[in-house]
Amino acid sequence: MAEFYLNCFILDDESCCPFPAKTSPDKMILELIQDVKKAYDAQIKSSSIVVLELYQVDASSEEEDLVNMQMPSREDKLKLIKRVRDYWKNPGDICEDRIQILVKAEITQWPVFSSTVRATENQFNSPTEEDQHRKLIERFKQSRILYCQALIRYSASATARHDEFLRQQWGKYHILNGRPRQHTGPPIVLYHPVFGNFLSNLQSSDSLDPEFEKQIFEYFWASQQIYAVEERKSQVKGGDDANPRDALKEFLGQLWKLSEESAALDTAAIHVGGHCIILEMTNEIGTGGSDPSVQAAQSYSRLWQSSNLFDRCCCPSILIAIAGPWMCILGAVFLDRPIVQPLTDYLWIGINPSKPRGIHSVARAFHCVLEARKELQTYYDNLSSKDLKSLPVQPLIFPYPNHFITDNGERVDFAYIIPLELRSLEMALHLERSRSQLIADQFVFVAALCNTNPPLRIVVKFVESYNADAHKLLAQEGLAPELLYDGTVHANRQLGPHHYMVVMEYIDGVDLGRYVGPALPLCVTANLDHALSVLHNADIVFGDLRPPNVMLVKDTNGAIIGAKLIDFDWCAKHGVGRYPLGMNQSIAWADGVQPGGLMFKEHDDEMKSLLPV
Repeated sequence: MAEFYLNCFILDDESCCPFPAKTSPDKMILELIQDVKKAYDAQIKSSSIVVLELYQVDASSEEEDLVNMQMPSREDKLKLIKRVRDYWKNPGDICEDRIQILVKAEITQWPVFSSTVRATENQFNSPTEEDQHRKLIERFKQSRILYCQALIRYSASATARHDEFLRQQWGKYHILNGRPRQHTGPPIVLYHPVFGNFLSNLQSSDSLDPEFEKQIFEYFWASQQIYAVEERKSQVKGGDDANPRDALKEFLGQLWKLSEESAALDTAAIHVGGHCIILEMTNEIGTGGSDPSVQAAQSYSRLWQSSNLFDRCCCPSILIAIAGPWMCILGAVFLDRPIVQPLTDYLWIGINPSKPRGIHSVARAFHCVLEARKELQTYYDNLSSKDLKSLPVQPLIFPYPNHFITDNGERVDFAYIIPLELRSLEMALHLERSRSQLIADQFVFVAALCNTNPPLRIVVKFVESYNADAHKLLAQEGLAPELLYDGTVHANRQLGPHHYMVVMEYIDGVDLGRYVGPALPLCVTANLDHALSVLHNADIVFGDLRPPNVMLVKDTNGAIIGAKLIDFDWCAKHGVGRYPLGMNQSIAWADGVQPGGLMFKEHDDEMKSLLPV
């Protein structure tokens, strides 16, 4: 059957450039996705897209309409098992001036390399590096503004209801709270130390003040009471039915009640314009029409946009969600949009005969809230005393660590430039370099040392685990970047108990997965063989030997002269280490490689045979 064109537009595409995709009625929607991708790649040479979803629309192609285009409902999503003709029965009736397909996609910006990968064409040493940095900040500001403008349409209580929350999370202005999984933001511990300190304090074995634990015990009685209506919980006075909010004041300090007009939440602790604690309380799970953790997140978003400190910081806050005798403590930051992540599980705030020592863990959690409140009050005191013009925008986009300590005790300051892979702004905030895992477990940035002239480029990584021994073994052989700082050995400099900072030399090159050119020299294969030999002789399995983790090195003339391995996150002992549970199974792995499976040297050998070298 005759081919025809459908006009496509990528949701949130700032260029506002629709593009036509050629297809035919008999094609499956799965094939249409490839047609859309092919059409985009042919039009935009410097980038590519990974199509996530297609939606049928009938929308204006005018620029002002494209800018304000919203995510359609789930009913408009094209189903992969259907054909094009199921959606466009009469191609002759299609209006050439309108948009027929809205594309939800990830855009990847590709550097353009010649066969020798010359420096002038390298995406990080190019003359446009400053422009990339400037544009990233501008896009961040604009994205933040647009998000805040969208907030005024609905109250926090309205958007916390399940149906409205579902609509928001499938739309353009969603919260990064892990609902659904693809809306998982970067770890908030990277953006303010209060969250890492909270998690570390939560693991402390230090004894708490007995009087404080006694207050917690007394709160249990109010928490376990059953209330008939939503308002009752704040109205009850005295006796065994003591008001839980009044009981909370005994050990959390003064909390201010806010009206529906101001924030639509229960209470908040505000200090010089900074919202240290936000509390949402319902009688029981299921009452009140919404999840209290969702309503606390919605309230957080609206509270902060009206604060005089909003443009000065990433707005760190502690959120407390209480539903009857259950409590969850969360942390939140506001980057281009809110990121909300739980710091505790849902805790039973009551007497449990099977776990009589549970009071101590609950008391520890409340103690961590108090410590976090003090830390945030000090932070907002300092912030409010500074001139707004003296505060750079960088801390709002990039993680807060901006220095490391060398082995000889010297402090080395650095400034972030761009994420290692600059895609869309949202993808920069969800940075997952190699896609070896479904949820990013490392966040990588290019930075510059502040005490060198000209500034020396470095790579700063934030990881959950790192095998520095394996990295050092290869670095000594010239087969890996020089390791400048290993945060895994400095317990007092961690970003909480689960994250580390690693700093290394910046390699002027291109990874094997992006190389386009003639056959690689034999030295590349020789370097890879040598690297595996060094690791295997030390009984270490590399684990993630794929093209993105092989860096091609060039000389001053731009010619490729060898290869280095990067990303030592998975490296582990042969026959002992295990692959991550969240590894991406859509990748072609060696036989026997599976989530949680044991790691063996032969896996590296087979992965090496799959490399295009």
